[in-house]
Amino acid sequence: MKMKISKTKKKTEKIIPSNLNGISKWIKEYRDRFSIDIDKLKQTSHQFLASNNFKSNEKSQNNNNNLNDNDNDDDDDDDSGWTVVSRSLKKTRQRMIPSTDKTLNRLRAKHKRSNQKKELVNFYKFQMTDKKIDQLEQLKVKFELDKQRIIQMRQQRKFKPF
Repeated sequence: MKMKISKTKKKTEKIIPSNLNGISKWIKEYRDRFSIDIDKLKQTSHQFLASNNFKSNEKSQNNNNNLNDNDNDDDDDDDSGWTVVSRSLKKTRQRMIPSTDKTLNRLRAKHKRSNQKKELVNFYKFQMTDKKIDQLEQLKVKFELDKQRIIQMRQQRKFKPF
């Protein structure tokens, strides 16, 4: 069964304001929501631009005044008055922190410690046994060194355990 589809264009009716009810009323309200008053838009944009220009001029004047004053109380300044510059960080969270050498070193150490905690050094059983064997060998070496040190101290008569 084939149905014929007519290809006629629908004619849009002009909505008369006095005759608004139902869907035509809603269409009119919808279109009115998006209508733009160009004069009002120009006025608000000019006001915004004027206030923005005024604020930017004030900021530039304040910056010029601050540059003329030599009272810099920044933490990034060195004892002699030079500003300490260090490399920038990649993570956004760390950009908020002042990037001096001390803080960078502290962050690197903290990051290194956290990575060491996350690593599984002894994942397999043979790794655990190897580690135990290495620790025992190190203890034996330390014991031998301590024995030699005690013998030297006895010879010098500095060590008297009993």
